Amino acid sequence: MRQVPPDSATPVLQAFQASLQEPPPAGEALESLLEGLEKEGTAGHALALLRLKPGHGGWEALRIRLKVLAASSRDRRMSRWQADPHRRTLRLRFEVDHPACDQHPPALLAQVARVLLDAGLPLAMGLEKVPRPAVTLGHPLPLGVPGRGEWADAGLDRDPGPAEALPALLNARAPEGLRFLACETVPNHASPVSELCRSALWRWSCPAGRLEEAARLGRAFLEAASFCMEKPGKTGGQKGLKRIEIRPLVEDLAWEGGDLLLRTAIQSGQAPNPQKLLAAILGGEPAAFTGLERLELALGEDPRLEQADRYEPKLHNMYEDAVPLGAGSHIRIVDEGDDDEPILIRR
Repeated sequence: MRQVPPDSATPVLQAFQASLQEPPPAGEALESLLEGLEKEGTAGHALALLRLKPGHGGWEALRIRLKVLAASSRDRRMSRWQADPHRRTLRLRFEVDHPACDQHPPALLAQVARVLLDAGLPLAMGLEKVPRPAVTLGHPLPLGVPGRGEWADAGLDRDPGPAEALPALLNARAPEGLRFLACETVPNHASPVSELCRSALWRWSCPAGRLEEAARLGRAFLEAASFCMEKPGKTGGQKGLKRIEIRPLVEDLAWEGGDLLLRTAIQSGQAPNPQKLLAAILGGEPAAFTGLERLELALGEDPRLEQADRYEPKLHNMYEDAVPLGAGSHIRIVDEGDDDEPILIRR
């Protein structure tokens, strides 16, 4: 295996990561690798790296052994995860452009996790039956739509160092179309960023020939107390078109020159497809609204942070209920004579 800097916190994992382009280890090298990963507690990380490696044929023996070690590591994490004083939650804001936005959310999530692993961050593994990197995205982007202010949370096994230095570290390993803008650590009891998304701001550049009509239709929509769109579905058990109220889903609609700015609500983790909304409001087919991009995901206040005392780890020990004996305790001291008197055991 290739050598890694001596100050690396997980030298075996880093060496394994660097050797993924080489032939798979075997014999004593395989046993040494597995022993080192088990001591570091990074068998799950190695399994995730191997899973992300395209075409990992020939590595099957290692993959099977890693699955066993990863399952054992998962059991240990489940018993101590909530009270682990070293774990951290890192919140990332990033930009997604082509070609990174031309993939479905699971693939984008895997790409973000790979960047964190490549950068050497102490990325924690989740508690799923098949452990995966503990990374979650904010509200998903529609396929092919760039996002200028996306969010993600990453669980870390320990402090990653100064958060302001992390975007440059991550961007040095990021693929084309993915750029990290800011990082900050948040309390471990904070709500996942996916639950905090409240609205999305979209921008669509209107063709000059449609601008006047689009502005008129947009004003009519804002003035309407109710506005419905049709979508395929079942009504009375029969397939057909059903009408859906969309006026409450649009919080604002404004123009900046030839650009339409549309703010949509995200309710209960769900949000309407912006292209379908624009097609219903301005007329036409959803596919005609090309060039759409999401400028931001607005986050709401986190109720967990406002009630931090409810989520902080509680200490439970034999002394937590102790009280001074002179402070009105219910404990009564009884003098039963000389402590040196023998104890008689009667049968």
